Amino acid sequence: MIELYVIRHGIADGAAEHDGKDEERQLTKKGREKVTGVAKYLRSRDIELDTVISSPLVRAKETAEIVRGECSSLKRIAVTDLLKPDGSYDELLSYLNSQKCDHIAIVGHEPFLSGFVSYCLSRNNQPFVRMKKAGIALISYDGRIEPGKCELLWLMGPGQMLPGE
Repeated sequence: MIELYVIRHGIADGAAEHDGKDEERQLTKKGREKVTGVAKYLRSRDIELDTVISSPLVRAKETAEIVRGECSSLKRIAVTDLLKPDGSYDELLSYLNSQKCDHIAIVGHEPFLSGFVSYCLSRNNQPFVRMKKAGIALISYDGRIEPGKCELLWLMGPGQMLPGE
């Protein structure tokens, strides 16, 4: 079984702080702390990622780098436009199916990720799960991701993974 960790980026600066340029928004100090705690939670569960793939938006790349640093021996993350907020579920599925890995993490944005998880589980384009900032959904599948044939193993927000949240 292949495990896909679907991770929403952590808390980011407001758009006004970057002249309205959404792509440049960075994680806040609290956002970095939560993502670091979540990544350490994964590491405490002996999760070793074979690849970490991120949206090109700054806050997602920062989240992916923190996760990579805690849960992988990789030297760098992969970046793809397929994880942008307006991405295509089917194009992302094709890309993920081309990966030769057993433990994959993708880092992106809402509402795309909730819709993607829902699509993987049911073929339904309408989201029926909700990803919190720094939240993770773990999906498993046998060999290839096929919409409606994946299994949701767990879905947690940072408050469920971090003590005292």
